[in-house]
Amino acid sequence: MILNVEALAKRFPGGVEAVRDVSFQADAGELVALVGESGCGKTTTLKCINRLLEPSGGRIEVDGADVTATDAVALRRRIGWVMQGDGLFPHLSAAANIAVTPKLLGWPDAEIAARVDELLDLVRLNPDEFRDRRPSDMSGGQRQRVGVARALASRSKLILMDEPFGALDPITRDGLRTDVMALKDKLGFAAVLVTHDMAEALLTADRIAVMDQGRIIQYGAPSDLLAHPADPIVERMLETPLREARRVRELTEGRADV
Repeated sequence: MILNVEALAKRFPGGVEAVRDVSFQADAGELVALVGESGCGKTTTLKCINRLLEPSGGRIEVDGADVTATDAVALRRRIGWVMQGDGLFPHLSAAANIAVTPKLLGWPDAEIAARVDELLDLVRLNPDEFRDRRPSDMSGGQRQRVGVARALASRSKLILMDEPFGALDPITRDGLRTDVMALKDKLGFAAVLVTHDMAEALLTADRIAVMDQGRIIQYGAPSDLLAHPADPIVERMLETPLREARRVRELTEGRADV
């Protein structure tokens, strides 16, 4: 098991309980989506995994090791992070952005250069064309691809993604999302995706954790949620993608009848 979260809790000063009794797992090649409305605890959960926030209770294991027994900085260098927007350093080239963590880990220059070119290829950016480009010379989709490459640079077994596709146009978002899923299958990393978009979760996740007020109210495969929504909140979140799917089907059937 790459990631094991057991009874996670996070309390902020003043007694605010942002996360309570949250448990889920992700193994190699699996993606778990944390879904819910703003303020439900999704991003707090994600930040507890790599200790950008310190857990108040429970246990988190990454590759079998308790995260609280590991130096927080060293832990974050072992875990890939893809954020909303791209989070790239604007003064650095694509290659230098991707190389940040390998440099901090002390990799030899030749190995870093080879890894940068390998990753640019993997995210479908021509190394000769993009290696020396700065973020200001790239489109939003290209910058986010560099962000994905940076998250993969140190050969992380776990990738955390916080609304990584939300700022992209629908066509770019779908293409990048499909490519990330293909990379997950090819490279075998585990992933946790935070999203407010239930359709995105249904299309990408092996399992979905629906959160509300800091707790998981349903956890299971997309097919399980669709067949047996266990809470009115889950039903409400499923309404939009199901309605849109029905409308597309009606339009497609209508055109076929012409």
